[in-house]
Amino acid sequence: MSLFALTPGEGLQSYKSACEWKTAPCSEDEEAGGYVTSAGRDYDCKYYCGECGLLMRDPVQTECGHRFCERCHRKLLKISTTCPSCLRDKEIVENSSVGTLEKRFKDRAIAKEILNLQVSCQNQGCTWSGPLRELEAKHKTTCEQKLLKCPFSVVGCTEMISRDKIHEHNQTCTQYHLDCVLQSIQDFVKETSESSKCSSLVEMIERHKEKDTESNGRRRSKESEEDIKQEELKVKVQTFENIVTVLNREVEDTSNTVLAQEKRLKDQEAVTAQLKSKVRQHEKSLCLKDLVIADLQFRLEVLEHTSYDGTFVWAISDLSRKMQDAIDGSVPSILSPPFFTSHYGYMLCLRLYLNGDGLGANTHLSLFLVILKGKYDSILEWPFSKKVTFKLLDQSGRHHQVTSAFKPDMNSASFRKPVHSMNVASGCPQFIPLAQLHANRNAYATNDIMFIKAIVDP
Repeated sequence: MSLFALTPGEGLQSYKSACEWKTAPCSEDEEAGGYVTSAGRDYDCKYYCGECGLLMRDPVQTECGHRFCERCHRKLLKISTTCPSCLRDKEIVENSSVGTLEKRFKDRAIAKEILNLQVSCQNQGCTWSGPLRELEAKHKTTCEQKLLKCPFSVVGCTEMISRDKIHEHNQTCTQYHLDCVLQSIQDFVKETSESSKCSSLVEMIERHKEKDTESNGRRRSKESEEDIKQEELKVKVQTFENIVTVLNREVEDTSNTVLAQEKRLKDQEAVTAQLKSKVRQHEKSLCLKDLVIADLQFRLEVLEHTSYDGTFVWAISDLSRKMQDAIDGSVPSILSPPFFTSHYGYMLCLRLYLNGDGLGANTHLSLFLVILKGKYDSILEWPFSKKVTFKLLDQSGRHHQVTSAFKPDMNSASFRKPVHSMNVASGCPQFIPLAQLHANRNAYATNDIMFIKAIVDP
């Protein structure tokens, strides 16, 4: 610090620009005497050194009452005996009187207070906090987040790695470290060969051994410059051998790790294959269960809607969507649930074309009777000869039902004993004009539901 005389007339502004208080902590590389801790904590100003601006290490107090780190105090004495803290005191400067640094004593009371202050670790990523005495005594040397030089910095690796990442760094940078070792050896051989005129490292070592034998007597009196170089060469060779040994061990560990990972991967693949096989089995089981459920639902629906007296009322819901599907051609016809003429009679159902079929295509609603293959067909009379009546029920209460009836054609295959699951539908292709249906939609399709009644004579 540069100190110079001030007169009262020069004012405080000149004084402040000459002696400025240090508030930013110094790094460990700087020659500061105080404790380096993380930023962000404010302590009483009495704990800070009047020179380096850090928390005081081994604090001493001068006769003027100001405190400094012991190391900072010794450094100040080499420059001047004038107290810089007194120079910063406005009243003392104005009175042209400053304290001196010559007399001082160790302030153990303030030292204990400082060591009990709560501080945080300054290493990035470390969350430790506690008393300053624990930071200095233990945590500072064991912190896993402290940045250290790479063990291979001697051969050129410049990475700074946290303590817990050194092993990982050695494994991932094995090739880079080998390259650094090789480059260092090549540079060393090149440098040494130029001075000793040897063509290889082995030749250098042999030559130095010979010189070692020849100059054994002279070395007892005084080591020559060539002997010193030889010792340096031995140290470097030993260093390279140690590095190669470490690298071999790292490569072996890496190989073992890779083999273990491969074995673990194979085991996982076997387990995955077993799980996939079980998943396929479960999928098959689910498909079979879905089929069983669908069959049970169909049977339940049949039981709920089945009629055994030859009279059947079919409620067709969601009529608008089904009508649109019929117009688009995606679902041209729909089938009703089955019904029976008696408990042991014919099994029948209705097929409805909402946009018409055959002669009634696009103009009429077409309604047909379908004979299904039943359990009791072998004891029934064939061909089917019973009169069938269709009615479109009026829901307005005016009883304007649309009625159509027909007698089966004995020569038609539609009324013979079914060979397959159902016969070809037959009935009324022009049951009701679509224009009439749309004109009386409120009567025939209330709440988008339409009712059709089928009556089969006994």
